Amino acid sequence: MSADVPPSPPTLVLIAGFARAGKDTLASGILEWSRRPAVKLNFADALKEAANEFMQYLHLEGDFFNDDFKVKNRDFLVSAGTFARSINRDVFAYHLANFAPCTEAPCGEVAQTVVCSDLRYLNEIEVCQEVLTPLGWRVRTVYVATAGVHHANDEEFYSILNIRSHHRFDQEYIFKPEARQDILREGKSLALSWRL
Repeated sequence: MSADVPPSPPTLVLIAGFARAGKDTLASGILEWSRRPAVKLNFADALKEAANEFMQYLHLEGDFFNDDFKVKNRDFLVSAGTFARSINRDVFAYHLANFAPCTEAPCGEVAQTVVCSDLRYLNEIEVCQEVLTPLGWRVRTVYVATAGVHHANDEEFYSILNIRSHHRFDQEYIFKPEARQDILREGKSLALSWRL
């Protein structure tokens, strides 16, 4: 990078879209091509960690970060998440926003790029901007859709609709089915153009 180009600020990339639309694949592309310490951190990670602590406390076997176990026991996560949000609707948003600036990347350094692939609610954007912008962070948003992929349930449909109605995404994509390589390439393009 030349001396006359200022370094880009630490960045949180929030990715929204329906389940199976390509959010995790895009996140993988961004992380692979980020030139700075980068890490993936999702809103649901705190809930999975808490659920795993619950399991360990009761000496039960299982790991909510394992996709098969998570899918099989999704009802528990949904109930626990709904309960937590009924007390404080911003609980997971504040957890991620406060944790992002001190999250360690796989290289051992503090992450300068944090990618979140489970943006589901408008308040998550608002909280992240409220917490991170005064700290000098940039919050970028991306919407991902894939032809033929529809909402998994009514809550997902309305929550994504609410975000799209009130927020202008920095980047939006509509991919063809089975377009993994195209999605990864777009992740690379974002990483380079946003200097992540």
